[in-house]
Amino acid sequence: MIKLNQKVTLRHLQALVTLAATNSFSKAADLLAVTQPALSATIKQLENQLGIKLFDRTTHQIGLTAQGAVVLEYAKHLLNTATNTFADIEHVIGTGRHRIRIGAIPSAVTLTAAVIARYNAVHDQHVEILLQDMPNDALLAALHTGKLDLCVGIKPPDSASLDTVTLFEDELVLIVSNQHALAGAKEVHWRQMAGEEIVLFTQGSIWEFASAALLQHGLASSRRYQVVHSESLYGVVRAGIAIGIMPSLYTSYLRDDSLHVAPLRFPTLKRKIVLMRRNEVSRSEWTDHCFREMRNDLKQANHWF
Repeated sequence: MIKLNQKVTLRHLQALVTLAATNSFSKAADLLAVTQPALSATIKQLENQLGIKLFDRTTHQIGLTAQGAVVLEYAKHLLNTATNTFADIEHVIGTGRHRIRIGAIPSAVTLTAAVIARYNAVHDQHVEILLQDMPNDALLAALHTGKLDLCVGIKPPDSASLDTVTLFEDELVLIVSNQHALAGAKEVHWRQMAGEEIVLFTQGSIWEFASAALLQHGLASSRRYQVVHSESLYGVVRAGIAIGIMPSLYTSYLRDDSLHVAPLRFPTLKRKIVLMRRNEVSRSEWTDHCFREMRNDLKQANHWF
């Protein structure tokens, strides 16, 4: 069993991350403001300490080994955590408020922001919450690398390294203009969309989620109208030139008489929305407290729609 000691420092990990990003000793040395021999010695020290080879080196190129790639993920997480921690120590000394970094998929931002607002109303003197929206893949990457403390998103297939709390299931719905023939429908079957121009987000998890169901019913998304934002989708649908598919979360707070929303059936497609954090010791007691409070509040979300 490898026993690490104080000989492994943040400097060693920074050398690993920088070299892996540049695949060049000369470029990495310049970025780190050290000589190439010093950088080479640092990498060698880290390899000796871990008892593994981190990089495959040839005369003309350098690349991570399989074990090096695994170590790199943990090194990035530790460095991001350290960077955030040092910044947060400075912040809390200056303001008396602890920072908590939260991320959410775009469709869950309104929901998450409402919960944060309620948390702020009680704990604002002790906590400063930073909120970011990003696609689910980026959200999970930011969580794994320590850039985020908590996030609200779609549960990944492999979540063994995460502490997850299922909040509710978010289903796909149809959006049509109030002038459309389907505007009065309480629910719509996928086959009823035959012959329509169908718009859905061309980026993110929704594309894969909805495309499979479209294909199953001999349907396809529009090639004429491409959108990546909810307001763009609404605009195309309002104009009457297409109908739209999106998660119900986007429509939970939609107040627009020109649009009609109906659940899609046969099949009903749902995705699990979860609150997530890494399975590890939190950076502060306030992070744990915020996670518990958000979990309890968000679990009531089904009653808000």
